[in-house]
This record gives sequence, structure tokens and C-alpha cells, in this order.
Amino acid sequence: MTDSPLAVPPPPSSGQVPGARGVWMRLLGLLLLGMLVWVTWLLNQSDDVGVVRFERAWRHHLFVQSLPGPRRGGLEPRVAPPAPQDEAAWAEVSLLREEDAPVSSQTPPIGLWWYRLSYTVPTGIKGPLALYIPRVVGAAVQVVSYEGGRWLVRWDGSEQRQDQWNHPIMVQLGEVGVPGSVVDIAIRLTRDSRDSHRMTAVHVGPLVSLEEQRHRRELLQLVVPQVGSLAFAALGLLALLYWSSRRHQHAYLLFALTAMAWVLHNLHYYIATPTHPSAVVWFRWMTDASIAWVLLLTCLFAMRFRTHRWVPQEKWLGLGVLLGSALTLPFWPLPNDWRSTMSHLPTLTALPCLVWLSWEAWRGRERELHIITLALWIVAFTIGHDALLSDGSINPESVYLLPLSTMVIFLALLQAAQIRYSHALWQVEHANAVLEQRLTEREAELRANHERLRGVEREQALLLERQRLMRDMHDGLGSTLMSTLVLVERDQLGNRAVAGLLRECVDDLRLVIDSLEPIDHDLVTLLAALRHRLGRRLESAGLVLDWQVEDVPPLPWLNPPDALQILRVVQEALTNILKHAQAHRIGIRVHQQGEAIHVVIADDGVGFDLAHVTWGRGLRHLSQRAARLGSTVDVHSELGHGTQVSLVLPLWRSA
Repeated sequence: MTDSPLAVPPPPSSGQVPGARGVWMRLLGLLLLGMLVWVTWLLNQSDDVGVVRFERAWRHHLFVQSLPGPRRGGLEPRVAPPAPQDEAAWAEVSLLREEDAPVSSQTPPIGLWWYRLSYTVPTGIKGPLALYIPRVVGAAVQVVSYEGGRWLVRWDGSEQRQDQWNHPIMVQLGEVGVPGSVVDIAIRLTRDSRDSHRMTAVHVGPLVSLEEQRHRRELLQLVVPQVGSLAFAALGLLALLYWSSRRHQHAYLLFALTAMAWVLHNLHYYIATPTHPSAVVWFRWMTDASIAWVLLLTCLFAMRFRTHRWVPQEKWLGLGVLLGSALTLPFWPLPNDWRSTMSHLPTLTALPCLVWLSWEAWRGRERELHIITLALWIVAFTIGHDALLSDGSINPESVYLLPLSTMVIFLALLQAAQIRYSHALWQVEHANAVLEQRLTEREAELRANHERLRGVEREQALLLERQRLMRDMHDGLGSTLMSTLVLVERDQLGNRAVAGLLRECVDDLRLVIDSLEPIDHDLVTLLAALRHRLGRRLESAGLVLDWQVEDVPPLPWLNPPDALQILRVVQEALTNILKHAQAHRIGIRVHQQGEAIHVVIADDGVGFDLAHVTWGRGLRHLSQRAARLGSTVDVHSELGHGTQVSLVLPLWRSA
């Protein structure tokens, strides 16, 4: 199993397109062809009028023990080139294929090479003249022109010697002379006599036209490496930040390290080389060894797209690249010739990584692996091209292609990540569809279970309500009817008494019916129904009802059984007033006090002394019913001042 979310099973169509290898091989050819055509087109634009390309020149060389500094206004006479008229001192050579003069052990250490050019000013050109050299490798450059019988310095690039291999040289030669006049120019190359140098063809012409050529070359040699490095560095930084929060996903760390190694390698294309000799050696080692790490890290990143990884092979390849880099460290006492040859060792140790990745891509069907492999082969091709260019086996006017391949590998990695992202998105959509289907099935099951449960709950509620009604009617109406029946059978009741008992039975039955009315837990609505039903009875008894009910909040716990208990408490209090109080006025007041609601029934009757009264069945019933409600009842009475019954109902009540 892999350690990255990149290695997830792709959808069935991923990488299994018939003829995929052939398609990607054709794509490789098109990419290589497109890169070469683009570079060739930029470098071989037709020259404007007045621009002369010198591929051959007259050469004169000299070896000296030391090189004195130039004097103001001209060169040191001892090392000045021969005059243009001295034809015997100059030999015609090709600038694109240099043949160095033979040297021996007695040859002085410094070599001076002069290349003389003669430019005839054409008709119809304007602006200053300029000299343009795309590349000079291995020597310091100085440009002089022959004026007034002596050579004058036009430009001295001795301090830029280490950067001229990739930085074009542009030298202004002054204003255009008379058409047909000849401008003699000499280019001096200064180097160690035992080394070698290479120089491209030299262009002389109007400054405006040559500036366009220089801008095209700087685009290829300086701007493209910078843009590729910045893009890679930005994406690598994002990958590193993502990895910092998900340390187990090593693919993002590999991508960030790949970007870092590529940026380090591209540095020497566009930044100034350090001036200190030790810094120069280490800088060159870093840029030479970093490309091997680019190949290794890219291969390791690509293998994260494989379902099965080969960890031992990855370790051996990493060890090989590490050993190759270590053997080329600058502090090893190696001869210069060996060091130049050993500089290619890290890259050679990284080639097995590419071969192994190609084999895995050929065996597998992952399109992402094919894309990265083909991009790495493009990188390998550019590495070989640049190595031949550095060794002088290729025309020095060519450009280094490896920095151009930065965008190729960058786009390949992005395309591979995009394909895997599409696969992951497909899996998420598929998983969502499966989950949605399962959810729909579960919802259907839940709805069916809910309907069954609601049916069971309805049956249970009906059963409980039926049992409650039976119990209430048995305890209230049934008990009263039974006791009345017994008394009637014994002839112990008259008609009026029987009528009173029957009226109590009817009142109790109405209480049960009122308690079943939907009131939405509203106490005021419940008591209003009782007031409407008892209003005529109180009026017929000569009592005046004083109704003072405030707007109180609903009681969440008020259900039919509790509503019946409240109604019975109020009716019991009113019945006692009718029977015993001899009152003229009854007051019913409902108000909220703190976390409780008070229901107060008061009369102006004869009252009684609580200290000398025995609690009868009516008062006991009030206390029992209040206890069932989780509330309290308070009875207050004085002789001659009436009675007050207060029922205190809690606003909230636990189950």
C-alpha cells in the first residue's frame, strides 16, 4: 500500500485506453519536435538590413607571462593586436570550429586570441552600430576598434568571464559612418593557455536590429529558466505547506523536494556566479548534482501513482544517487581533468531510476505514470544535448534545453495530478451515489418503521386513554352512581337528593369531556370552558362571579389527565362554596408569580375556623389532587370573612 492519497484505485477506464503506449510515444515526439521548432524559429529569424553575421574571421594569438592592465584610451602596446594592414600576422579561421595553437610545457600561462572583423557600412541604415555575440565560453572578452591608427577599447568584460557562457554580449561601436566605409573590429579572448574556448558567430549591424536578436536569446536563456523556477517553487511551497499538516502523505514532500532541486539547478542560468574560488566550486557542484536528485525525486514521486511500490529498489536507487553526489564533493583531492569527468557521475547514477520507472510504466496501465515517464525522457534528452553543448560537440550558438524542459516536467506533474484528482473525484461521486442509494433505502425503511411505530403509539395512546377514562369514570362517576343506587334501593333518599347526586354525576362526566378538549397546554382556555358551563348554575344560586384571569404562559406538562385534576380541584372548591359558604360573590383569579401560576377561588361567605375544624373528605380530596399535579393547595378561612382556596401550579415540572 502507498503512503499517499494519490495511490487510490482509479475508475475502470483510467489508463486502460487501447493503444495508450502508442499515443504517448507520438505525444513525446510532438513535444520534442515542437520544442526544437520553437527554439530554431526564435534563433534563426532573418536578420534586418545592415546586420552582418561573421562566421569566419582573421585570427592572431599570443602567449604572455603576465597581462598588464589597459591604459586609458588604448591597449598596452606590448599586447595590442597587429594593425589591420599587417596581413601576414592574421590567419583566416572559422569562428564555429576553433583550432587552438599547439602548446608545450614552456608555453607562457596566459593566452591572448584576437579575432579581427571588417564591417562595411551599407547604405540606408540609421542609429549607432553594435556588435553582438550570443555566447563566449572559457575566456574573458575585450572588444576594440581601430581608429586613428591605433586600437581603442570599446568594452572590457573581464569581470564577467564566468557568466558569458549564458549571457549574450552587446557592445555599442558608435555612430554609423559614411556608407561604404570599413570598420575594423577586434575581439580579444584571454584565457589560460592550456584550456580551450568557444565562441559563436559574431553579428555586427544597427543596434536596434541586434537588440531584437539579443532579446530573443535572453528569453530562451534567462527568462524561461526564471519563469519555470518561480512556477515550480510556488507549487512546491504549496505542496510543502500541505505536507506540513499531513505528514503521512509523503508524495507532497517529494514534490516539494523535486521543485527545490530543480530551482537549485536552474540558478546558474540566470544569477551571477560567485566570485570567491571556493564558492565557485561548490556552486558548480550543487548545480551539477541537483539534476540527479531531480530525476530521482521525480521517479519516487511518480511511483506514488503505482498501486504497489517496490521499497527496496527505491532505497537502492536513492543510495546510488547519494553515493554519486558524495564522490564529486569539492573537498576530494581530484585532478581537474578527473573532476570535469566526475561531474557527470550524479546524473549517470540517476539514469537507472529513469530506466526502472520506464519499465514500471510499460508494465502498468496508469496514464499518470506514462506522462511523467515521457516527460523525464524529454529531460534526459535535454541533459544529453546540454552535455554535448558544454563539451563543444554542438554548435555553441545552440541554447541549453534543460531549463526549457522545466515547464515540460512542471506541466507533466500537473497533468498527472489532475488525472488523479479526476479519478478521485469520480470515486467520490460514485461513493456519493452509492451512499445516496443506501440512504434512500434506509429512509424508506425508517419511514415504514416510523409508520408502524406511529400505529403502535396510536394504539397504545388509545388504550391508555381508554384505561384512564375507565378509571376516572369508575372512581368518579361510577362511584357516585353506585352509592346513589344503593341509597335509592334502601329508600334513604328523596327526589331532591337523588337529583343532586345525579347532577354531580353529570358535572363529573362533563369534566371528563372538558379535559379531552385540545387546549394546547393553555390553562386559561381550560378554565374558560369550566366558567362557561358553570355560569348559569352560579347565577341560579344567586352568586355573582368575579373573573380575573391574566395572560399566563402555557404549561408544557398540561395533558388531559392533569387537566382533569385541575378541573376537579376548581369544581370541588366551587361545590363546597355552593353547599356550605352561604356566599353572595365568588372570585376566580389566575396570575403568575415567579416560576408558578396561582389559581385562587375566594368567596364572601360565613367562613370557618381552621384551628377547630376537622378536615373532611372534600378538603382531603383537594390535597390529594394537588399532590398528583406536583403542586400545592392552600386553604385560608376566617369566621365571617369567607374562604380562599389557592392552587399553586409549577411553570415547569419534571417528568
